[in-house]
Amino acid sequence: MRYALLGVGLALGLSGPVLARSAPVRVLVSAPVADTARPTMSPTLWTKMVSDWVSATVTPFAGERPTLDDCHKALADFVVSAPFELRPRLPGMPNVGGGRVAARSHIVVTNCFTGSVVYDQTVSFDSDPSSAGAGDLESSPEITWSRNVPATLGKYPVFFTHIARVFQVRQPLVLVDLREGVKPGDVLRIFASADHKAKGPIYLTVTQMQGKYVEAMYSSVSGGPQPAVGDLVEPVAKPSPQKT
Repeated sequence: MRYALLGVGLALGLSGPVLARSAPVRVLVSAPVADTARPTMSPTLWTKMVSDWVSATVTPFAGERPTLDDCHKALADFVVSAPFELRPRLPGMPNVGGGRVAARSHIVVTNCFTGSVVYDQTVSFDSDPSSAGAGDLESSPEITWSRNVPATLGKYPVFFTHIARVFQVRQPLVLVDLREGVKPGDVLRIFASADHKAKGPIYLTVTQMQGKYVEAMYSSVSGGPQPAVGDLVEPVAKPSPQKT
């Protein structure tokens, strides 16, 4: 492994300190459950399911609407808001039927340093059939959702798999420990330092893929912040095409 990494550096003409693979980011998770949904989903279970999907270092948030101040107090890099509520199947029709429950969550991920929304997705769920009666769903929330929620969330790429660290630096190039989801021409952004302090932003343009790493170019501004090994990097969202 060591020789392979050195080979990558030599091929790019890079030198300097090398960082081991990135550690998980810190995420504040708010996963409230609406009162009407609590007979079918416990707040504890929903928080665990969201935290498992996030797959990062998680701090649960007790309230319903965390602010950036809450994010900073928790020393988090990102905050996830994922309220769970029942979903009407059809106007005028009951939500519970045939032993199944319809629900949804509007999941929003915000960068605590920039305040920008980096992920926004509404996810719909249809529970497994329950053996309990329609008025007795509270007895088995784990059975009701244990298969559907993880399987459904698994269909949506979690944003944090695309958070990476600067692996190696030599002006004007950097290597980023990012394995997938980008291609030449894409733009990345350094938003925090290795010690999770706000930095930049510094924009990087992907030039080529180098095995398990991404080579990117940055513009050096005299007196401005410079990339450093360990800096946290996120992809910059592409603008949606304009409708004509």
